[in-house]
Amino acid sequence: MSDNPRIPGSVSKGLFLSVMLILVLQTAASRMLSIQEGDVPIPGLSELPMTAGEWRVRGEQSLDSAVAEYLKPDDYVIRDYVNGTNHKAINFFVAHFKSLQDTYGPHSPRVCLPGAGWLIRSSKIETVPVPGRAESIPVNEYILEKSSDRILVVYWYQNNRAVWAEEFQAKLRLLPDLLRYRRSDVSLVRLITPIQSGTGEDELRNCLEFTTLMFPSLVERFASAK
Repeated sequence: MSDNPRIPGSVSKGLFLSVMLILVLQTAASRMLSIQEGDVPIPGLSELPMTAGEWRVRGEQSLDSAVAEYLKPDDYVIRDYVNGTNHKAINFFVAHFKSLQDTYGPHSPRVCLPGAGWLIRSSKIETVPVPGRAESIPVNEYILEKSSDRILVVYWYQNNRAVWAEEFQAKLRLLPDLLRYRRSDVSLVRLITPIQSGTGEDELRNCLEFTTLMFPSLVERFASAK
């Protein structure tokens, strides 16, 4: 047995510090190198289908002008989809950013929603099998509460090269993507649905089903941004 057993808390702290150091070094390197990115076209998110299985669009919204100025997405779409069988609704939001070199990029729902008064009651990373991929994709699953209202939020990050759940990975990918692809584009994909009762398991099934149905179209849109 080792005389110096590893303490989990120390390991977590060490991992956090290592990640932060990598982020700082990568950000500094990308700025010093002044890597010129290619002219990446927007993915045309308005072309995403208005139907997905039993889900149909019942409304489309625009970002408030102040919010749009703050977030500065290069392309986005906000739609309400309703299931014709069970009449459940999902608010679907995708925001695309052409480059992370000069902007913060997607703002995490994990931060934005609590800032709007929602309290996080549970969170975890779920994996979802999707068409066209041998491996399931990781997504964040959050249950939030405000007064007597509860919502389920499912979100992830995506481009034409990868899909991931953790926010910090966008920055970890920044320098490698700039060096290899001359691009640093990323999109946030977010689903919100109200929880009517229970633990939210039915709502989660609906969101995962919607994700499975919509994912091929997202891949097609992001592949078009070449």
